[in-house]
Amino acid sequence: MTDTTPIAGFRTWGDAIAAAELVRANGIKCAVVELPTPINAVVPTPSDDYGLVVAAEDAVHGREAIDGFLEAAWFLRTRDGRRTHAFETATAERLRRHAETEADPDGWAARDCGHLADLVDEARAPQVSALFGHEGLIEGRSLAEWARACGCEAVERP
Repeated sequence: MTDTTPIAGFRTWGDAIAAAELVRANGIKCAVVELPTPINAVVPTPSDDYGLVVAAEDAVHGREAIDGFLEAAWFLRTRDGRRTHAFETATAERLRRHAETEADPDGWAARDCGHLADLVDEARAPQVSALFGHEGLIEGRSLAEWARACGCEAVERP
């Protein structure tokens, strides 16, 4: 039997399921589990009621897949439309991997992802969001414009 490890906790079942879909889109098997609530809690406090678990050997990649999941406004997507990674937390390496494997390799989205990866490297930024910093525009495009150019899906907020 494979050892599992929790990689995230969520307050709602829906958030946990959405995170699980993102992890699975990255080729990692996972499960959503209900977390035990403390029996002797005198004062109830907000807690994570649902956990996302993966095989211990997949923990690092699983955490990478959901990095920025709750705060992201844009997601990189596979060719069939599944979300794979929060655009704002994508590293140059992740953008290149997306351009080579998940985006249409001959399309504009792949070219723009590759070019943005080069810009992230040139600026020595750890991820896309850090590239934008206080500047707001990179080569005349906002973060949202770059996200659309790279084929990202916007998150719908209630």
